[in-house]
Amino acid sequence: MKKVALLFVAILFATVTFAQTNMPIDPKTEKICFRRVINTVGSEDEVFNRIYSGFMNSYYKSPSTILQQNDGRTMKGKHQMQLDNGDPVKSKWPWITYRFIIEVREGRVRYTLTDFMQKTQSNHPCEEWMNKEDPNYQPVWDNYLEQMAAFAEDWGQKFEESLEPEKVIEEEEW
Repeated sequence: MKKVALLFVAILFATVTFAQTNMPIDPKTEKICFRRVINTVGSEDEVFNRIYSGFMNSYYKSPSTILQQNDGRTMKGKHQMQLDNGDPVKSKWPWITYRFIIEVREGRVRYTLTDFMQKTQSNHPCEEWMNKEDPNYQPVWDNYLEQMAAFAEDWGQKFEESLEPEKVIEEEEW
């Protein structure tokens, strides 16, 4: 029985530590980077308009204020999210800024979420949370990384849903 319990604890520990290092890292910038290419239907203009009207206007309160570039083929913007640290005082929860890039080409779209920074007096890259050897390491950082991954998954899912073309209902002639 002790062997089974020990094996269970070892597997649980391995799973937790493996999940910690499973963040997607861009090899060029060495930053956390969630990126995906999605095949889509429609011309570049149609897809771009669907993204702006279907995703940007529904996901963000004021997309024009967060967009830094919008040239009809590429959207670049900066936004922020707040993480949950379990403290009932929400003002103590950390704010994270991130950048997104949406690129539209014929038949496909690529989005990138990157440059995750903790907003403090001096911004700190969230990649620091992955270093368990850091003397300032806190176990809550693992939870923060999981929340960031969940946020990126949700963002990507809502983005993909917005790419679906609207179904045209044809009216019947009488």
